[in-house]
Amino acid sequence: MPEVTKDAYLRVIENRPFKFSDDEVGYTPGEGDHVCSRCIHFFTRNVDSFHTCEIFRPDDNDAVLAAYRCDFWTDDGEEFPLLEE
Repeated sequence: MPEVTKDAYLRVIENRPFKFSDDEVGYTPGEGDHVCSRCIHFFTRNVDSFHTCEIFRPDDNDAVLAAYRCDFWTDDGEEFPLLEE
């Protein structure tokens, strides 16, 4: 097990994945089944029920709204019906 130090912490933070902003992904109110809560990138933290996303982070660092959606909405990770390519 590696030693837990501030340097080890900084290495972890340095390698944290990049996330898009809500403007970059077209984060807007959803319609029908195309809502964040039905997307495979949407997660709810068990400890406090805070909603997060693997793809983007809202500009205000608030929770991801379950009834919204973004251009990368997908229920299977294969098809992205809202993404214009």
